[in-house]
Amino acid sequence: MRWGNYAEHASKFLGDVVINRAITTTVNTSSVHPRDRFDYWHEMACQAMVPFECRPRDRSAFEGEVRSVPFGNASLTLSGNNGVTTWRTAKQVAQSKDTVFICAQTAGATRINQNGRDAFLQCGDLTLVDNAVPSEFVSTVGSKKLVVEVDRKECEARLGRVTQWTAQRIDGSGGAGALVSNFIQLLPAQIPLLSEAAQSQIAHQLIDLVAVALAEGDGTASARSSARLISLLRLKSVVDANLTNAHVTCEELAAAAGISVRYANQLLDAEQTSLQRLLFSRRIAKCQEALADPSQTHRQISDIAYSWGFADVSHFGRLFKNATGMTPRSYRKHAFDALHCVNGHHLRSI
Repeated sequence: MRWGNYAEHASKFLGDVVINRAITTTVNTSSVHPRDRFDYWHEMACQAMVPFECRPRDRSAFEGEVRSVPFGNASLTLSGNNGVTTWRTAKQVAQSKDTVFICAQTAGATRINQNGRDAFLQCGDLTLVDNAVPSEFVSTVGSKKLVVEVDRKECEARLGRVTQWTAQRIDGSGGAGALVSNFIQLLPAQIPLLSEAAQSQIAHQLIDLVAVALAEGDGTASARSSARLISLLRLKSVVDANLTNAHVTCEELAAAAGISVRYANQLLDAEQTSLQRLLFSRRIAKCQEALADPSQTHRQISDIAYSWGFADVSHFGRLFKNATGMTPRSYRKHAFDALHCVNGHHLRSI
């Protein structure tokens, strides 16, 4: 019997596990009747990523899989099939979120066309795809991709206009390309073990790595853009190295990065932050991780705040609530309640 709406039947084939108050969804067509496999995979893949048109290489023998994993403020999807051509219409593009795909080929090969360029990706290679512009993917038999969807503003804060970088192959066999390729392929297994704060921080670091790989691999990139990117990454590295230093000043951080405070704030303005706010937000993220860590339940909240560079507990509490909407005590309780729910769900499923 052909299904009228495949989504109504998804519960038969989806493995849903609560992780960090979000859902990891796994779809595999092996449990679906062969005549329905392609349509089922297509619908589920559209839900996991963005709406797209699709033509299979061989509908009668189609096989596919989709796994969607929550990833901080971004999302991560693993998609595999035995050969399809996909494209996006102007109407589908108009309905999409203002996001960018970081596409990493993990098996087989794919040709991606966008903005008049073709990127031929083999295993390990990466590229960027702009979801606000039509695109075409042609995948070989056995093709598998890992796709991270990130906010456009996050990308353009580091790269400038995304248009100049789309459908440009990042060689995953060496250098910065190999570094980001290996990094991104570790994510599916490790994300469920991380707090939401850690996931968000790692998502930002992934975009930084992609920016470095693109700047390194493109000989026509302007010296100014490369210099700004290097300065920004050096500044963030200095900030991260001084999170536990309660006495460090913005002047000292900027000087350690070889720039002025004014220029540091200009670099960070594209990310809608400042050097002072960046320092506080990184410290807050580390405190979130500690408060949500079951192995640190013995630690006082004040101890955690002091250990991550906050000299005043009241000031820490105000900043924490502004960032998370909760007091540190409420955040810790909420995190442990969520952990108990996950453990309870796991035990019931065994």
